[in-house]
Amino acid sequence: MKFISSNKSITRLKAIIIIALGVSFIFVSDACHAQFNIDQNEGSGYYNDNYLRLANYNYQPNIKSVTLHRKDWPLSNAIIDLNEDVTLELSFDVLDSSLGNYMYSFVHCDHNWNQSDLSVQEYVDGPPEDYLTEYDYSRNTFQKFIHYSLEIPNFNVRLTKSGNYIVKVYEAGNPDELVLTRRFSITEDLNDIQIGVKVHQATRVKERYSHQEVDFDIAFGNYELTNPYTDLHIVVLQNNCWENALIGLEPRFVKDRLLDYNYDGENTFPGQNEYRFFDIQNTRYNGQGVERISFQNKENHAYLVQDKSRSAITYLQRPDINGWYFIKTVQSNAVSAIDADYVTLHFSLSQNSSIPNGDVYIYGALTDWKITPEAKMQFNQSNLQYEANMYLKQGLYNYQYVFVADGQSTPDMSYFEGSHYETENDYTILVYHRKIGLDYDRLIKTTEFKYTNN
Repeated sequence: MKFISSNKSITRLKAIIIIALGVSFIFVSDACHAQFNIDQNEGSGYYNDNYLRLANYNYQPNIKSVTLHRKDWPLSNAIIDLNEDVTLELSFDVLDSSLGNYMYSFVHCDHNWNQSDLSVQEYVDGPPEDYLTEYDYSRNTFQKFIHYSLEIPNFNVRLTKSGNYIVKVYEAGNPDELVLTRRFSITEDLNDIQIGVKVHQATRVKERYSHQEVDFDIAFGNYELTNPYTDLHIVVLQNNCWENALIGLEPRFVKDRLLDYNYDGENTFPGQNEYRFFDIQNTRYNGQGVERISFQNKENHAYLVQDKSRSAITYLQRPDINGWYFIKTVQSNAVSAIDADYVTLHFSLSQNSSIPNGDVYIYGALTDWKITPEAKMQFNQSNLQYEANMYLKQGLYNYQYVFVADGQSTPDMSYFEGSHYETENDYTILVYHRKIGLDYDRLIKTTEFKYTNN
């Protein structure tokens, strides 16, 4: 199956009543969600393995367990403050016993993840590229691997501009031999700007029991803002995932230096469902969600409890980690990064017959929030179930099942999981501003909000 993405913008119908800051504006605005794609860029070379994607992507099949988060906070988003002494940590495994020779560099991007017009010297204080020198060999594991890590910023390299960034890792001396790319953001978090957020059950009748509405306003105090309709760009993330980001929202009106984004439909997300969960911290006993564990051909196998569709089941509150995963092993005196082993996971989803006109996939942070060939399931007629195997590192994992219709790139998230307004979700609002004469988008404010139906 081939998935084709489209970056055509949605035409906005605007009805301007009065044009003057400090006086009310009224707009009718069609915001849109980012496309769920295998990949988002276009171009003749895009399907080449080493084509630079300004997205989270692994370019080599032996790259596993890539994470990027605030240092010592493994379930956080990849956003740090430009003016605070906080760093991000990138880590990944190379399933090889031979030490690689890697370098890294950064690409500055606009609010929509297109490369900005800044030269490297304008946003990097230090060398434009540097060697990746932090690594450790696996120990006490059947799968041999080398674990690499990188702190951002670090002693050699400091980033001087706010905005969106890509960190790219590649073979030393050959920037075209890419290893991986990952997205992160740096905010200025200006005190003059305040964001008020209210997340609640959707207003529109057709979405009332399945969607959540993110209403918010932005007070920009003494901050100089000439035209919020052209200079300001708002992005709303659900569970720190860029694949379904809400982009293109414009203020409904402006009054007394307050931007109002209290819409009745343009600012909604499917509530989805609490994620499914399994625990493979220990390969000696069955963790939650695991039916049995076996050792075959010098490799651990974990067979998960057979899953069933939840599309017709009412909402049931249960804790999850919003689709993400956490690397961990429970061995005594273990360092999970290098002591956690790899396990072949066997997934199964009960189904009476094969579903025509589409395919079933495993989905979540364990697939980088993408529809990947490795996560595609096959129907087993004898056992009346969809099946797939994935090779994952020990830890705690969230996941779900999605359906992708033939010819489409957008997964149906509710086909097997349902969608409920009560589902607990995390939301992040990012405010980008490009002043007249400035050649990049500043990230001037971010805020996070946890929705719980209490």
